[in-house]
Amino acid sequence: PQISMTDSKKLTLNLEGSPEEWVEKFRNLRNPRDIATLLDVDYELLVYYLYKIPYENRYRVFQIKKRRSSSSTRTISAPAKSLKIIQHKLAQVLASVYEPKAPVHGFRKGKSILTNAERHVNQKYVLNVDLSNFFPSINFGRVRGMFMAVPYKLDEKVATVLAQICCFNNELPQGAPTSPIVSN
Repeated sequence: PQISMTDSKKLTLNLEGSPEEWVEKFRNLRNPRDIATLLDVDYELLVYYLYKIPYENRYRVFQIKKRRSSSSTRTISAPAKSLKIIQHKLAQVLASVYEPKAPVHGFRKGKSILTNAERHVNQKYVLNVDLSNFFPSINFGRVRGMFMAVPYKLDEKVATVLAQICCFNNELPQGAPTSPIVSN
């Protein structure tokens, strides 16, 4: 189908319904059309954004300096606006579906480096680890496998489309709204 610029303006950032409704719809995903319905995106637009837009135009890739080091850089892969909106919606759904374990503090509302550190006050030893290129170390296969595994148990076709929404160049991109929740 022909997609015009006005079609991309139809995408809104907020999902219809309640988090409980999103969870129910997510658990009942059976095919890619269900994904489009869940994310309030016309199916043809979803197909267009995932498969018709040239791969290199889906993201803008650039370097930024890392905070603590003036010499090393971090690669940011920022999704195009339409894809970013779709990812933002999927991140909202996943945040409603995903129930993190108590020790998880990364990328969670109300949690931070400080809330994590509070758990370790008065400990004799504390190990602090910063994983280099953390998001890109998580590949497409792992993301798809996560959606197929417990607790999601989604069909392979559904898991594949969700992973395609989340990944770029076979990895979880630093800069996508879905990367933090998927990495947890």
